[in-house]
Amino acid sequence: MKKNLLSLVTLLGVGVIANAQITINDTHIVGMNDAVEQSVDTIPGSITIGPSGANQTWSFTTMTERYVDTLTFSNHTGFPGAGSITGANLGVTSSADDSSWTFLNKGTSGLFVVGQSFYQDAQLITLEYPSTIVTFPSTMGTNYAGNWWGIIFQQYVGQGGIDSVRMTREAITSSNVDAWGNVTTSFGTFASIRQNVNDVTIDTIWLYQSGSWNVIDPFTASMLGVDPITYDTINTARWWTDDPNSKFPVLEMEFENDGTVNSVTWQKSSPFVGVEEMNTKPMFSLYPNPAKDVINISTDKIENSIITIFDITGKEIKSIDFNTSNVTLKINDLDAGVYFYAVTNRTSGKVIQTNKFIVTK
Repeated sequence: MKKNLLSLVTLLGVGVIANAQITINDTHIVGMNDAVEQSVDTIPGSITIGPSGANQTWSFTTMTERYVDTLTFSNHTGFPGAGSITGANLGVTSSADDSSWTFLNKGTSGLFVVGQSFYQDAQLITLEYPSTIVTFPSTMGTNYAGNWWGIIFQQYVGQGGIDSVRMTREAITSSNVDAWGNVTTSFGTFASIRQNVNDVTIDTIWLYQSGSWNVIDPFTASMLGVDPITYDTINTARWWTDDPNSKFPVLEMEFENDGTVNSVTWQKSSPFVGVEEMNTKPMFSLYPNPAKDVINISTDKIENSIITIFDITGKEIKSIDFNTSNVTLKINDLDAGVYFYAVTNRTSGKVIQTNKFIVTK
């Protein structure tokens, strides 16, 4: 009896084999303080997403682990730019990208992206936009389609004849759960459903000049190193399971319209309790903003740091030591316009906060 039991355990390994299709809901998905370790293959070769339909068997064990990415799900309120994002109840960070933060909404109707913040050229950019990852409940035949347009970024410039700049996004999404069966990776064999998603985004850059908004002209766009209109299409296949050992897509592939797979990501191990690093980061506030003569920057904790002020071109204007909880900067010598500040730790050289402020006259 003991020998037979051990043989059965060895045969099953991690995961549960499907004899009928499963249904995924919010209880099967990661939540607060979970961390998921994923293997990534960016050169997957001739692999394909495989067949659709009922009672399928997929085996994906030939991938090469190029690197490991750990996703940590935590309280979003400590993320940079959190005050500009509405509707989030969960946040996620990636070990492969330590300068961006994604804001999520998880509920009984689905898992959604509601925004993102990231640093670019020492500036914190905050984007608020809706994007559906998966709807609940999901089973074979579940589908959705959506179309969204909105302003995801807008900023006052006040220089070079340009009053303001904005970026709009049109997002067109369609999703269909087109298969169920058993999927096998190095992590194990899991009863799963496969979700096939097509995402098309059209980003447009606009300038506000002479009292009206217009798409940025090609010359100005080339000078700034941007494209007036950017088109992007992403096809994604995700294998979801109701197995408590997973709580995340067991496997995910990004592929072209012709079926060529560009990357494969698969779960490396069961989710574990993540460390909420953002709780240890100092929180900053800057006031007044806009300002004319002085600005005040305060924080809950700071030591051995320096504040550097930059203009919109990235040129350093001034710097000052920052070793207390509050510092006042005189700005009456600055021209009207948009400026940025960066707080850097002198010892590590790490930038721990950046943001913008506006000088008025």
